[in-house]
Amino acid sequence: MTGTNQKQLGRTLCRLDALIVAETQKLEALKTHKRGLMQQLFPCPEEVEA
Repeated sequence: MTGTNQKQLGRTLCRLDALIVAETQKLEALKTHKRGLMQQLFPCPEEVEA
């Protein structure tokens, strides 16, 4: 593999890493949002009595 190909591969892998991080953050945000919605649908009995 030539130096140019290695650099191109390195850039591609860095971009993929960044994309994975961004998508993981989106997934975590969606999971948090889902938990909030589920709590609204099915509140804890202690919260209902308060």
